[in-house]
Amino acid sequence: MTDDQRITLLEHRVRELQTAVAAIVHELGIEQRLLALELTRLDEIRRTGEAEAPTARLIELYGGSQRQ
Repeated sequence: MTDDQRITLLEHRVRELQTAVAAIVHELGIEQRLLALELTRLDEIRRTGEAEAPTARLIELYGGSQRQ
């Protein structure tokens, strides 16, 4: 498999995961809560000047009740 084929396959899998996550979020009815968490996180990134690339695992970003 070439690098281009690997990239294409990976992009396809990422889109599938994004679709699955969106469906789960919708089914759970937590769109507004998730939006608020994401906006808070983006504000923190802007304030601190850290890179926008994730530096923590998703479970650390959204886990528990520390960000409500």
